[in-house]
Amino acid sequence: MSEQAQADAVNEAIADPVPEMPDAPGTSVELMRGIYEEKEDGGVWHTLAEVRELNGEDEEYLASIEGKDGLLYTDYMTALLSRAVVRVGDLDVPSGSSASALLNKLILGDRDLLYLAIMKATYGDTRDVRMACISCAEMNDVVLELDTDFPITKPDFDVQKGIDVETSKGVVTLRLPNGEDTVAAQKNSKNDAELNTVMLSRCVVWPKGKAPKDPVKWARSLKVPDRKKLIKALLEIEIGPQMEGVETQCASCGKDMPILLDWVSLLLG
Repeated sequence: MSEQAQADAVNEAIADPVPEMPDAPGTSVELMRGIYEEKEDGGVWHTLAEVRELNGEDEEYLASIEGKDGLLYTDYMTALLSRAVVRVGDLDVPSGSSASALLNKLILGDRDLLYLAIMKATYGDTRDVRMACISCAEMNDVVLELDTDFPITKPDFDVQKGIDVETSKGVVTLRLPNGEDTVAAQKNSKNDAELNTVMLSRCVVWPKGKAPKDPVKWARSLKVPDRKKLIKALLEIEIGPQMEGVETQCASCGKDMPILLDWVSLLLG
């Protein structure tokens, strides 16, 4: 190649546009309720959270605690959040048990929003999973579109104030359950009735100076119809990313194939 030809090739290479790198996955997520911080001026809600992608160190740590005695699913998922959630508003997520104490204050819908954000930060806009068809048992390679396959249901009420439920004793205000409530209910309940008692004792919002000395005793004293009405009101609230509607068709038999996975499987499976 002549010197002129070499010069022309160099000039052509320089003139070509530089390959564009894809944008980094978003790492911020606006929570629906957030975490309330008491302050002298009345307090503030922290709602803008920041997450990071999961790495090998996180994977090894989570694998090391899977078989821990007494570890609840909620505890495991809180440990996962503590690895990948950087901050909630102005609140930095600390290390160790202090992280769990902070993140367990998040309602379940906000926790699900964070799991979805972590999955996007780790994998991008799509997630490849391999799963068996429930009809023919053949394995399928499925590509999940994270922005569309997990539609986010937004609340039609003020999540930070809770919901009002009319009972035979008057109006009762309930806040949405958070991680702390879930752990307490799982650890202190032997059956559904006891679980309902724990949840009601923790989730009722009392006017200042009106809280009973023993909230558990109060929850037990409620009439069964009132208890059922209050629990139903809590269970009917579905906000955050929804998994139930995700399905595809089997490549082998063509039948509908629902995606039966939880957040752990989607993030680490």
